[in-house]
Amino acid sequence: MNYVVESYENYKEEDRLTTNNARRVEFLTTIRAFDDIFPKKAKILDCAAGTGIYAFHLAEKGYDVTATDITPRHI
Repeated sequence: MNYVVESYENYKEEDRLTTNNARRVEFLTTIRAFDDIFPKKAKILDCAAGTGIYAFHLAEKGYDVTATDITPRHI
């Protein structure tokens, strides 16, 4: 587990889905799938949430979201 934590401590996860158009398309495609799959007012557990880009988006849309991550930098 230390290897995983160390890797993410040294990686800019906050830029992963926003630094270029391909990554932005990944984000947009994923949230569209979420909108199609999750019922309104669903309770969502986001494990390995990273910086919370999906968790924050879902919370803003009214979902009850709990996010967790093992990387101290992301908590």
